[in-house]
Amino acid sequence: MTEPLLAPAELDALRDALAAWTPDAVQELLGPVGRAAHERGDLRGVDRVLPPDERLAVLVRLFLLGQPVPSAQAAAALAPLALDAAAALVEQSVGSVRARVEIRPYADTSGGGPWWVVSDFGSDVCPGPLADDHVLGIGTASLTLAQAVIRTSTGRALDLGTGCGVQALHLARHASSVVATDVSARALRMAATTAALSGQSWELRRGSLLAPVAGERFDVVVANPPFVVSPGLRAGDGGYDYRDSGLAGDEVSRRLVSGIGAHLAPEGTASLLANWVIPSDGDWAGRLESWLAGTDCDAWVWQREVVEPGEYVALWLRDAGELPGTPRWAQRYDAWLSWFDAAGVPAIGMGLVTLWRRGSDRPVVVCENVPQAVEQPVGPYLPAWIARQRRLAALDDAGLLGAALRQVPDLVRTTDSLAGPDGWTPARTVLRQSHALRWELEADDAITGLVAACQGTVPLGVLLSLLASSSGASLDEVVGAALPVVRDLVARGFLDFA
Repeated sequence: MTEPLLAPAELDALRDALAAWTPDAVQELLGPVGRAAHERGDLRGVDRVLPPDERLAVLVRLFLLGQPVPSAQAAAALAPLALDAAAALVEQSVGSVRARVEIRPYADTSGGGPWWVVSDFGSDVCPGPLADDHVLGIGTASLTLAQAVIRTSTGRALDLGTGCGVQALHLARHASSVVATDVSARALRMAATTAALSGQSWELRRGSLLAPVAGERFDVVVANPPFVVSPGLRAGDGGYDYRDSGLAGDEVSRRLVSGIGAHLAPEGTASLLANWVIPSDGDWAGRLESWLAGTDCDAWVWQREVVEPGEYVALWLRDAGELPGTPRWAQRYDAWLSWFDAAGVPAIGMGLVTLWRRGSDRPVVVCENVPQAVEQPVGPYLPAWIARQRRLAALDDAGLLGAALRQVPDLVRTTDSLAGPDGWTPARTVLRQSHALRWELEADDAITGLVAACQGTVPLGVLLSLLASSSGASLDEVVGAALPVVRDLVARGFLDFA
């Protein structure tokens, strides 16, 4: 078992010291000006709004801003934990104390917590390149993943690539037991400290990818793995534990997408972040579908963003604290871009994969671009999505015509009109979801009228017959044109089964 950074008695004392240091307390302390500064990464702006010696302000300076604070202030803020007993967390010099690690108050938006997450400081606090065994803190990727996980009461859960333990904190709220793995021994010590401080207990295992759980199955798997597409960088050789797997290209994503299903219990779910190579023909969906072949899992793959290699490399170099314009930046940038050129990679896709293990011989697999801002957390909407996909897949055209459909609440229809000599002429009509996935679809008057008529009481075939009569077209023509559109409307959640 991996031990936390502090002994049990010292952890209890630290928990007492941090009891009032919650996300809400920090937000109140910072006020609107400080919160705005924090959101834009302006640490100096945060510091300027803090009172000089208030206990919570000292904790912010110490564990969020990474500043040295007077020894007396640090001792008072950490009491009842003595400074000498906190050597793993802080370093003392003459008259001042500086934190070795970040400790961030954290809470689930649905009411879990307060928790305290232990990690390394980022390059915004400690400028310059990160250490190769850097343990990443709470970031955009970890929050995106946490918001996309399906949260239902369940049995065993796996947090693969736990890092500082953010996903495991959430999992422990709805799973009876949590296994958390990481290749980094240092990350596991941070995670153990996060768990202990936050009053949770996880089984921590060291190892790469799925090796630590060989032969085991889980009801839910969550993974924020080292998915960066690279020449196969490793920690200590130009790479970092938190982002680089040592596998070239998108091989780490392929192995996980194709392998996690074997570790899911029946009806188990998995959520993972992944990056993938966009092939030269642009068919990224076909590439991902090939990874999912034979997994016996339904899958929804979201491509949230596509970036070209230069932008991608610059993104990850900056993420690791590399400084543009330095010889080190130039060397790493050129080497990485040369590999992309040699490998013929035109672009990289970045996204999210959700899996459901059903054991069907005809799994539902949908790969699509989801660039819009979705309602967060989005996880609660995913079970309804897969239920609609499964029902659609089971219905032939006759079955769909016999189904009663209903429009979902809060749909919005907007019409753009063009000005002309005879006044305004409608040019474009859009149906938009005001919540959930927030899809937008361009539709003509016939389709918007059909959606309005779907009230869950009349079979679709009857509505299409009425539409045919009013339009003067044959029923076969209307059905042939409308059914593919209706299937898409149901799939995206504009319509649902009554």
